[in-house]
Amino acid sequence: MSWAETLLDASFRGVPLQVLDESLQWQRALSEHGTPFKDGDSVVDLGRGARRFPMQIIIYGVNYEIELQNLLSALGQRGPGELIHPIYGSLSVVSQNVEVKHVADSPDAAQVSLLFVEDTPDLPFFDRQFEFVDIGVLEQEDEYRWQDGIFDLFGRIDSLVSEIQSWIGGGWVGLIEKALGLPGIFLRVQQLRSQILGVVSGVVSMAQNPSAAYDPLVDLFRTPTQIRSSIQDSTPSSSTALLSRSGVPATMPGGDGLTTEPVRAANAFLISARQGVAPDASLLPDRMPDDPVEASGFALVVLVITELAVAHSQAVAIVIEDESKKPTLSPIELEGLVNLVRSLLQSAILLQRRLYDVETSRPVIEALRNTAALIQARARQVILQSPPMIEREVESPASLRLLAHRWYGDHSRALELTRLNPGLKAPHNIPAGEILRAYAE
Repeated sequence: MSWAETLLDASFRGVPLQVLDESLQWQRALSEHGTPFKDGDSVVDLGRGARRFPMQIIIYGVNYEIELQNLLSALGQRGPGELIHPIYGSLSVVSQNVEVKHVADSPDAAQVSLLFVEDTPDLPFFDRQFEFVDIGVLEQEDEYRWQDGIFDLFGRIDSLVSEIQSWIGGGWVGLIEKALGLPGIFLRVQQLRSQILGVVSGVVSMAQNPSAAYDPLVDLFRTPTQIRSSIQDSTPSSSTALLSRSGVPATMPGGDGLTTEPVRAANAFLISARQGVAPDASLLPDRMPDDPVEASGFALVVLVITELAVAHSQAVAIVIEDESKKPTLSPIELEGLVNLVRSLLQSAILLQRRLYDVETSRPVIEALRNTAALIQARARQVILQSPPMIEREVESPASLRLLAHRWYGDHSRALELTRLNPGLKAPHNIPAGEILRAYAE
């Protein structure tokens, strides 16, 4: 895995750094003792000095002056500070040299040259500290395995989403109060009640669990809990069921009771997830609508999509880890699972970003984004455990066991060929000229 795939977001004392280039320098103190009339010296190594980290960074954009002021303020503080190096991770350093350069041809931009000197050389080098979970944990097999990190992250997402759900549940009180001041109050309250009950009953039916009837306008906080438990119960755990998309509904559950815009956006996101493609952000408004009925509909869509994304991420993470021990899926099938999760997570991120304020949505968005990156990186690592895949032509009629013997000298690898070629109709009678996917060795 190259450094281009594991770079960290650089910062100093919490101020982000856009790094153009960097280098690492150090010197060792040597004591040299010469002997008269004898060539060469005896050299004693007295230890390494502090590591130095020269950096070139750039600050640009319409707000570059504010960003430059923040950086200079951080650099002006006395004593050591934390540097998140893009390659080496968390380091305790002191800022020694600073040079800020402006060029006439580059307005609204500044180039800054920095030199950081390591403060505590006895700390372990290349030791990373992760705020959530970085894909660097994939390489730590002994003390902290990747699945430990991702399930810790799922727990963090669960708590964050629960906070959002509480906010949404409490928000329905405000929607009802807003409806009281609008014309047609009776109709609007009935619409709120019917669409909430419709979505909850639709989600519950996915899990085939009976639910006791309740009035959502009286017991507001039951709705998020009902949706979460039903989606978790209806999410499949096997790779076959996940690949069939059986846990992702074709349309918004109970969507008939919702207003038009939330249903259209939700159904488009569900179709994108089932196809494993990126969702269309143009279907969402720039903010939560003022109309209480439509706002309630979008809040329900946020709950359903976000819970689908988290539940499927957990299920796929378990499948990927099982694949690392005993492969049963082809690389194409693994890619299909990752695309399913990524599309659901992207949909949840778009909904949170568009409909809620930054303070509310940012923690959830960052956790969802890191989940997507971690699952994708781990799936790629599992795929790369196997030799490269190629297409091979069957030279003469044969069965899969005979082909496995010819190509690998091991007839038991016929099961592997079956897995890599799920569309093969006659595995016991393969004609000459047939093209099959197979590992190179």
